[in-house]
Amino acid sequence: MCVSDGEHLLLGRQAAWPEKRWSLLAGFVEPGESPEQTVVREVWEESGVRVERVRYVASQPWPMPMVLMVGYDAYAPMQAINISDELQFARWFSREELKALVVADELTLPDPLSISRYLIMRWLHADSAVAEFWHTTA
Repeated sequence: MCVSDGEHLLLGRQAAWPEKRWSLLAGFVEPGESPEQTVVREVWEESGVRVERVRYVASQPWPMPMVLMVGYDAYAPMQAINISDELQFARWFSREELKALVVADELTLPDPLSISRYLIMRWLHADSAVAEFWHTTA
């Protein structure tokens, strides 16, 4: 779930991950729930951030544990974060800050083959067609 206000991206970190690894928030669909409802609920449960709208981006089959990863853009105004016990840390990053931390090897992104990495890179290098979602109210 690529959660952003257009200028900042919400990333989280689990304690079990390799040092410096940060990624997008993620979760599983519950019975009777749409993927879009899952985005809103999971972001709220993990970070305390209220999502205002979501948009499907892409999907990716993932061999372990044999699931279909579904990627969404999610608009949320930058707001205070209240992490759950699922995360060690969560915070908002600007494009410039995130790029600088990656270049300085102070922050590691997910595997290049993952949909999480794709969504992060898409946000980092958003062209006007992609960026329009973050800067409209519809």
